[in-house]
Order: sequence, then C-alpha cells, then structure tokens
Amino acid sequence: MIRTPPKPRFAPGSRVRVTQRVRVGDRAWTTQVEGVVELEGYRPVGGTEMGGKSLYCHQPTLRLRQDDGDVTVVALDEDTEVRTLSEA
Repeated sequence: MIRTPPKPRFAPGSRVRVTQRVRVGDRAWTTQVEGVVELEGYRPVGGTEMGGKSLYCHQPTLRLRQDDGDVTVVALDEDTEVRTLSEA
C-alpha cells in the first residue's frame, strides 16, 4: 500500500529555526539554521543498489531561504527540532 503524504506542518513564508543534534561516539554536535520556509516535501531515499528509488521510502525535508539569500534543504528526522518564529 502506498501511503499518502501528510498535510504540511509549516506554511510557506513562515520563519523557522531548525536544530539538529548528531551524536558521534562520545561527542554530540549541534547545528542550527534559520530561514523562511519555501517548500515542505519529501525526497527519495536509497539508490539503484538498494532496488531503486521507491515510492514508499521517502524522507521529509524543508527548503529554507536564509537571510543572505542562500537556499538550504534540511532533512528532518525524529531528533530534529523545528521551532516556528513567525507565521506567514
């Protein structure tokens, strides 16, 4: 069964701050990015060595435009904290 994508959580034009923590060994790294939401979507995970980019295997993403004009795509997981700073 192919799942339908959930409704977007963040409206385009909303300003958000994304915080991610990565643990490597006994260290933990924290990264933050802040910007305006352009698009909330999914990207396929895997490659041809894993049987192709299937419809059932997608990772949620947020495309943000930062204050300096850079566009950043952030892959979201269960440990990612997204805080809305202002609504669209």
